[in-house]
Amino acid sequence: MKNKLKILLSIVLLAGCSSQITKETAIATARKAEQDNRKKALEKFIDGSVSEAKGELNEAVNKYLEALQYDLQPGICYSLAKNYFRLNKLSSALNYSRKAVELEPDNVEYLMLLGAIYSASHQEDSAVVVYNNVVELDSTEVSAYFSLAQLNEKSRPNLAVSQYKKILELIGPEWSVLVRLVDLNDRIGNISETINTFEELIKLNPSDLYLQKVLIDSYIKIKEYDKALVKVDEALISFPDDQNLIELKGNALAQKGLMKDAAKVFLKLVKNPDLNFESKMRIGFLFLSESEKDSTNLLLAKEIFETINSDTLDWQVNAYLGEIAIRQKQDSTAVKYLKKATELAEWNPQVWIRLGGLLFDSRKYKEAILFMSEASKKFPNDFAINLVYGLSLSQDSEHLQAAEALKRALKINPNNVTTLSSLGYSLHQLKNDEEALFHLEKALRLEPNNLQVLSVTALVHESNKNFVISDSLYNYALEIDSSNALILNNYAYSLAERGVRLDFALKMAEQAVEKEPENASYLDTIGWVYFKLGDYKLAKEKIEKALKIEEKNATIIDHLGDVYFKLGDKAKAKNLWKKAFETDQNKIEIKEKIEEGEL
Repeated sequence: MKNKLKILLSIVLLAGCSSQITKETAIATARKAEQDNRKKALEKFIDGSVSEAKGELNEAVNKYLEALQYDLQPGICYSLAKNYFRLNKLSSALNYSRKAVELEPDNVEYLMLLGAIYSASHQEDSAVVVYNNVVELDSTEVSAYFSLAQLNEKSRPNLAVSQYKKILELIGPEWSVLVRLVDLNDRIGNISETINTFEELIKLNPSDLYLQKVLIDSYIKIKEYDKALVKVDEALISFPDDQNLIELKGNALAQKGLMKDAAKVFLKLVKNPDLNFESKMRIGFLFLSESEKDSTNLLLAKEIFETINSDTLDWQVNAYLGEIAIRQKQDSTAVKYLKKATELAEWNPQVWIRLGGLLFDSRKYKEAILFMSEASKKFPNDFAINLVYGLSLSQDSEHLQAAEALKRALKINPNNVTTLSSLGYSLHQLKNDEEALFHLEKALRLEPNNLQVLSVTALVHESNKNFVISDSLYNYALEIDSSNALILNNYAYSLAERGVRLDFALKMAEQAVEKEPENASYLDTIGWVYFKLGDYKLAKEKIEKALKIEEKNATIIDHLGDVYFKLGDKAKAKNLWKKAFETDQNKIEIKEKIEEGEL
């Protein structure tokens, strides 16, 4: 028994030792395999690094992938991500970069790469989260702040400003950061901050002319004109012929209100043949704009544009000189310049419209007709050209052609009240009152309180002896504006023609003439009221004055003939009637007076 027990115990002990030996052997084998894998991974990693150093990125990626098969290390994932990123394979780069960060989440270098890949993939929000993690781990990481600031510039500019400032706190004045700050502050309107930044930039590079110019311009923007002038004068010592500096000085003087001093500076600049045309025009327009506030600047604007005009054939200069002449009430000069502008810019309808409008406003209707006739051929589908052409024809009693032009204008712009009203008037003169009222009523629906339309509509009803309607329209118009000269005149003339309420008609006519003492139609109306009242001496005085203003107005000539008839000078009356009929042969009633020799 004892021998058997010993043998059994030996077997058990041998079995236990064998199990322990087997376990230790397995661990040793695993460790050796792991070491071999790490060794192989390291070898492949080194091979990849060598390929990467040579710029053989695809080969490097292949080596890193082989290394990763042997050992999942964050460094290998990072290297893969970096090289995929350089190869612009963003999906793969993002995949391995995330793995690197998962394996080592506090590694700033890995996080910075992940942020860069997110940015390149247009996943800005994810990039911001990553860079924020970086600055939480290391509050001195300048690159992270810079990346954050760049990402925030577009949607969160104020935050970007604070991040750029943080960089400056960490590393002191840095050119690239200061430049970004200038751009941002300028964009969000922090001009004072912009100036502070520029002052820092100039300390870094005091001889930089560009920085000096921008600083001067910034001073002007915040109305620090004296600082701007001091700075610009300092710069001009070193760069006396620099056109931008001279222009900045002129701007500072102009903004300060020293327009004469500014003009001296700008004239020197404008006379410089090297200054480009756009800059010269900008200077001229500055004075033209300032003339809205102070009319004395109009002369300065004129001098500048005349100087520009001496060495250019650009139509714009002539157009501006024309506008200046209009504002100076020098119509003939304005016409000269605007005609030149149309010759130089035949393609520009706006210049034709401006000249046509000027001729119309100056009551040079025949000139306007000739000019706008040519314009309408060049620009048949331009609304304003057809309108001005039609209005000019209407004022010259060429109502058939006027109606044609106005209908073209109406086709282009069917709801323009001026066109509807003017067309209604011309159609009325052509005895087409039904169509006239159609357009006039449409105009009244669009603008029921338009006095011009009310007046013309009343005139049409009056001619058809619908006096209840015409008088109600005149009275409604006077409720809107009891001092409107046109309504007062037209209502007074209507009453005078009928010979009713003449005292009321006289009061209205007097008000109209008081408002516009040189208006021939208004003078004729008051003269006609006096005629109806039997005061032929005053009638003669007023109507003769009207005729001096409009010598070829058939109605005024006819009225004066009637006055002379009543004053007993029948020969003079008959001569005037003949002249009136020669002027407008559509007035059959004048022909009858001539034939009968009496009223």
